[in-house]
Amino acid sequence: MMNDKMVNRLAWVVCFALCIQRLSMALGSVSWGIAILLFLILLYNTKKSGQSLALENSFKGYYKAYLICALSFIPSIFVAGDTGSAVKLFFEMWLYRVMPFFIVTVFIKDTALLKKILFVFLSVINIDCLVAAAQVLLGIAPRGWGVGGNALHLASILCVIIPMLLVVVLDDAFSKKEKRFAGISLGCCFIGVMGGLSRGAWLTLAIVLPLMSIKYVINNRKLLIAACSVIILIAGMFISSPYLVHRIESIGNVTTDRSNLSRLAVWQGGLNMMIDHPVLGIGLSGFAEAYKTKYILPDDKIGLSHAHNNFVQIGAETGIVGLLGFLYLNCYILIRNFAEWKKDQNPFSLMLLSGWMGFTIFGMLDLTIDASAIMKILWFLLGTILVLKSNQHLKR
Repeated sequence: MMNDKMVNRLAWVVCFALCIQRLSMALGSVSWGIAILLFLILLYNTKKSGQSLALENSFKGYYKAYLICALSFIPSIFVAGDTGSAVKLFFEMWLYRVMPFFIVTVFIKDTALLKKILFVFLSVINIDCLVAAAQVLLGIAPRGWGVGGNALHLASILCVIIPMLLVVVLDDAFSKKEKRFAGISLGCCFIGVMGGLSRGAWLTLAIVLPLMSIKYVINNRKLLIAACSVIILIAGMFISSPYLVHRIESIGNVTTDRSNLSRLAVWQGGLNMMIDHPVLGIGLSGFAEAYKTKYILPDDKIGLSHAHNNFVQIGAETGIVGLLGFLYLNCYILIRNFAEWKKDQNPFSLMLLSGWMGFTIFGMLDLTIDASAIMKILWFLLGTILVLKSNQHLKR
């Protein structure tokens, strides 16, 4: 009984931390610290009482993939110029920011409780998106960032959440109440995407959303008409705004667009690092220093401090060893959920597949693996959808 009460408290502390971390980094850090403390107390109480921590069999493959990826980063610590920074980054990246996944999959197994947390979290994301749009409409900033962080951080979060919400809206496995709330959230998130003006988010969603929705739309005339109407509406909105047209056209501009040229230059710089240090990389946390002192190219007019690409950054800092580990984690999640969705059409599998696709594709255009708030949300959503999927399976 005591553990049940503590699990409930833990769940709501995690929820508060998720909701506040973009608004206040300090308050978010304190909340995550409390959540981790409660998690450790629960582990101790469970061990002291003689109970076993029975991890669901369906979760074990994800733990293995996570472990392989985390271990593959360790060798790069020993070649880092600043070992202290490398160790700190490793523990932040592969322990601290992954804690939401551990917390949910180990202790928070109640479907009703998880749905309540999701409702609160998504409600805050909705507000975040509306704030981002208001910042642009009121002339506060040219690009909306929401309640905290920056425009690209919000965009990366939405590239994960929007495909998941669309599955809820389209799939009949969910209740009318769930569909209604998901529809409202989806509308707010699209407003947030437009307010953030992230070309990377537009491109990511233009790839992911058609791929994950085609199964629903192709055999349903009403959905097909609705999808066409939405596409026409969005196209009309873009066409009616010269600025939006310019943003779209600039995606392929590799001759005069300063942002594009700088990203291409930093990608090339990262690839040069990989060529010079192919096995273990230049060392974890060493990209910025190495790039600015040795590998920066003339086309980088901005002077970027990271690779704006998860794969280039990881390849440069951890070499082939770390890159293969990261690829294994990504491929495991994508391939497993595609296979499971193809087999039984489970909407939770499609949510995991499409959400992780959003993370992967956007991560080719911006560095998200080293963004604390983004990764905590990603790991939380992965754990939550896995538990909901497992509970649905148990009910059958």
